[in-house]
Amino acid sequence: MNKFVWGTAISVLIAVLTSNQAQAVTLTEIGDAGESLSTAQIIPSGLLPLESISGKISQATPDADIFQIFLTEGKLFSATTAINPGTLADPQLYLFDSSGKGIFANDNESSNSTQATLPIGGFSPNQSGIYYLAISGFDYYPVSAGGDIFPRFPEVSFDGVGVYSPTGAGGGSPLSEFDGLRLNGGSYTITLTGVQTSIAAVPESSFGLGILTSGFLSTAALLRKKKKQESVS
Repeated sequence: MNKFVWGTAISVLIAVLTSNQAQAVTLTEIGDAGESLSTAQIIPSGLLPLESISGKISQATPDADIFQIFLTEGKLFSATTAINPGTLADPQLYLFDSSGKGIFANDNESSNSTQATLPIGGFSPNQSGIYYLAISGFDYYPVSAGGDIFPRFPEVSFDGVGVYSPTGAGGGSPLSEFDGLRLNGGSYTITLTGVQTSIAAVPESSFGLGILTSGFLSTAALLRKKKKQESVS
């Protein structure tokens, strides 16, 4: 009987940790995520959906934040910002492949909004792997050794509506740095689809696990209780 209960508890724990229906994970930037591939904040891959990333763009110094993310083949990816929560009035979003070459970018999601969206259906990876998601304030752009990776104002209209391909002079080369003006800063939250992470990142990166954490702790408590009962008997 004791062996059955112990085995059942372990099975429940495994089910909690591996279920794709578990509450999505959220991430808060630690310190300052870098603005190059080598200094990007790494988000480990795993089975848990990553719901959002929150952070802050400084206006006092040049700043862009880059996150290394894991995308799964065939899953639809999207990323979008919102002013609430967040105070970054005019963000820009960029997606790069594992080598740092640009995939697509957006400044304003519509003519009525200065928030940014990389829309669902705009990109679906043909193979699972590492990608880089970057965010900056308006007029601070990614460049390569060849120049601008994506078109920038005034090459595009002031409202910046639309998704841009890497058609700049440096679009065929990997990201080397960001360049431009520091026109706005503030906090941001990027809501995501199609991004996955692992529980291994939780203690280090202060993820919120919601019910998943509660389930883990409850199961762990059950295991300790059963083990104690066995030792007494």
